[in-house]
Amino acid sequence: MKRFIPLTLAGILSVTGLSLPSEAQAASQASFRDVAQSHWANQAVTKLALRDVIAGYEDGSFRPTETVTQLQAVVLAIRNMGLAEQSALYKTRTIPYTVPEWAKGDIALAIEKGLLKPDEKNFSPDSPATRAWIAQLMVRMIGKESEANLLALQGGGTFTDEKDIPDWAASYVKAASKYELLTGYQEKNGYSFKPNRAVTRAEIAAMLSGSEKHLNIENDRMHTGYVQAMAGDKISMKRTSGQLATYSVTKDTIFYGNGKAADIGQVKPSARLFVIVENGNLRYVEVLDGAETNRTISAEVEKAYPEEGMLVVKTVSGELLTYQLDKQTPVTSSTGTASSLKDLAKGDAILLTLSPEGSAVSITLVREGSDSEVQGTVHDLDMAGKLMMVKTASGAFKAVQFNTNTVLEYKGKRFPTLEDLRTGDSVQVQQKDGVATKIVVLEIKNDAGLNGTVKSVNTVERFVTVQDEKGAMQVYRVADNAAITIPGLTQPQLADIKVGDSIDMKFSNNLLSSLVVKNRTATPEASKDSALTGTVFAVDTKNRILSFKNTKGDLVAYEVRPDDEVSFIGEGVPNRRLTDIKTNMNITVQLDQNNKIIYVNADNRVRGQVTAINKDDRLLTVKLNTGETKVYIVDKNVNVIIYDERSRDIGDLRANDNVYMRLNSSNNNTVNKIEVERSYIYRVTNVNEGSNRFTGENDRGNSRYFYLDGSVTISVPGVTYPRIADVKTGDTVKVTYMGDTLKSLAVVPNTIGQVVSVNAEISKIRIKDYNGVTTEIAVPAGSSIKVNDRNYTSLTALQPGDRVQISEASNGLKNIVAMKKISTTFTQLDGSYRDRVYTAQGSYYIPDSLLARQPNLNQFLDSLKRGDKINVYLMDNQLFDIEKAN
Repeated sequence: MKRFIPLTLAGILSVTGLSLPSEAQAASQASFRDVAQSHWANQAVTKLALRDVIAGYEDGSFRPTETVTQLQAVVLAIRNMGLAEQSALYKTRTIPYTVPEWAKGDIALAIEKGLLKPDEKNFSPDSPATRAWIAQLMVRMIGKESEANLLALQGGGTFTDEKDIPDWAASYVKAASKYELLTGYQEKNGYSFKPNRAVTRAEIAAMLSGSEKHLNIENDRMHTGYVQAMAGDKISMKRTSGQLATYSVTKDTIFYGNGKAADIGQVKPSARLFVIVENGNLRYVEVLDGAETNRTISAEVEKAYPEEGMLVVKTVSGELLTYQLDKQTPVTSSTGTASSLKDLAKGDAILLTLSPEGSAVSITLVREGSDSEVQGTVHDLDMAGKLMMVKTASGAFKAVQFNTNTVLEYKGKRFPTLEDLRTGDSVQVQQKDGVATKIVVLEIKNDAGLNGTVKSVNTVERFVTVQDEKGAMQVYRVADNAAITIPGLTQPQLADIKVGDSIDMKFSNNLLSSLVVKNRTATPEASKDSALTGTVFAVDTKNRILSFKNTKGDLVAYEVRPDDEVSFIGEGVPNRRLTDIKTNMNITVQLDQNNKIIYVNADNRVRGQVTAINKDDRLLTVKLNTGETKVYIVDKNVNVIIYDERSRDIGDLRANDNVYMRLNSSNNNTVNKIEVERSYIYRVTNVNEGSNRFTGENDRGNSRYFYLDGSVTISVPGVTYPRIADVKTGDTVKVTYMGDTLKSLAVVPNTIGQVVSVNAEISKIRIKDYNGVTTEIAVPAGSSIKVNDRNYTSLTALQPGDRVQISEASNGLKNIVAMKKISTTFTQLDGSYRDRVYTAQGSYYIPDSLLARQPNLNQFLDSLKRGDKINVYLMDNQLFDIEKAN
């Protein structure tokens, strides 16, 4: 196995005129002759060598007391982050520093990751890496720069030589000390930091080793987990990923525990380990936590969330506890009626086995509750005996007794009776004292899903045309709240469905309720640094579990790190503690590499949708995001904020407006501030990527500049991680403001094509797009139609053959722009590059987009002869289409 990482001290220092022995090209050893087992940095050096972060010299030495340059430190940080392979992809990047050829990729990647910032001008490759400089590098390496910025706002530090710490490094030193990346030196009157002292190879090894708990260093060789069993030379452990694995102990296995060399005798069942594996053999074993025994508690199920892997229980003392389970947590019962979390219901009595860390190891169902909920498929019906057998998702069977008082909810039937139930129906049963009080039919057996290939999509009327496996064409209406799943897209819309997509469909109430695209592949998941947003559902302060509904409506739960390790900001957290977080708060959270919450931005404003407005009595009825509908009193001095409107009051609100409301601190039913969400349609006329700005023009011809900062959500159909560069001139965009703050920008799909027919009497036109699909579009009265720079409101301004662009308007109408048509004669095609058409009225550049729309364009151009009559169509003064005139 290759052990050499090209951090060659000789190669680096030769630039400065010094000469040292070169390191070994492959270092198979994990120990060095000048780092004895008793050396204070032995464990760190050994581990980092096995991790391929550091290497020794040909003579078997490590030279622990030699100082490290800034270049060497940056390269070590890149390798410690597990990015060694990525650095090779950055070798051709231009960097503002002079470094050896082999290090260019590492430095370019360090700039990309924010470890180095050229504008700071404090990176000198050959200069010694001081402790102050290393503090900044380490804090950035573990992703804590934002916390360092927060610490800068606090008072002075705790070191006796605080005055010697450079101003630019002060906050990084505080953060490095907080996260135990660097420690101080004990003096008579306290601890000093020695910021200008150069760091040695042994010291940086210890710092990098200590940083591992803040990084995700696990890969196919390195794992963290708990010992499940030990037998002979085999150790079985359950990794943090939930996977069970068994490894062999050999004579070369190195053991460490409590910072010292150890042996296999220190490894106990349930101990938490960090291991490095080579070909199934344990090369390095570090005991992180000693073994403790599991404990079992009796509890009653309060609520189970199978999809989220979460269980809420009530203890015998009445305390509510929340546990996050993994997929392999066993659920069993003596009767066989439970085999997964889905089989547990409110009121069930369980035995919960907990690990020393407090996580659930196993669940045993002792007794089913009399007031439970059952969900599954009807397996058998005995109408005479009033008994129904339900098969749960896990395959377990549960008997359900019903009577004449049992209520049946059955979609599609006005007056359903129990006789309407059929085997195969998917049902949810609510019970009281062992008898069903309500049976809800979730899905009818014969309400099967369909699949096919998309032939056209009408995003305005929400229709899709699908060709089934037999070749038949069917048109379906898509429900407004349909669940759309496209691999690689986090919040796909109907506009993201493309012609040619292979889809699976499900229906509800004769509408398409679910569309799943099968023929696309998913892009890599978003970084775990991405923010998560939602509404607080529950807060378990004892176990530090925060549960919230995300923007998709899914219930998720995460463990929160200790208060002193979490950044709490926002109006809702005055004391900066988890106890400040309350139910129904709007929150944005950030996760660390272990999926624990390290940042919370809480908002105590109420969010909802206006359903009714009583201006006379100043009452506002709002349906909250939690689903609850409440009536609020609007303060006479309320501050109503609506973008681009002045002198706003309750009378400016509209039904269905989405609002943020701030309530009076002394009266939670009185509103003193309302921020209103409004959306506007603009056509992009200019994009400035450098300044993150674009110019848009609305349907009244008014232009406006928009600035997109990092808080604005950008949505572009078909683009997973869109940026302003993905917004193009000519695009129609919907900009959404919450109050005076721009929240989102979404590119609205345009319908572009050739007018086939115009029916002004019924206000409809038929358009043939460049996929050959013809669509009929309803044009509401009052829609804007622009032809040759003149505005019309009647469809009679359009003629068959016109090329048009149709988009939404902010008032629910349509914007139709007819492309400029020029009738002329063909002269010639550019003979060298074939990228320009010459005509009697001028020449026109042929854009790549036209070639993409018309695959046979080159063949068509070759068929033209000098003097042929042609029509050219221009959009934004660029050639959009060309045809031979009749």
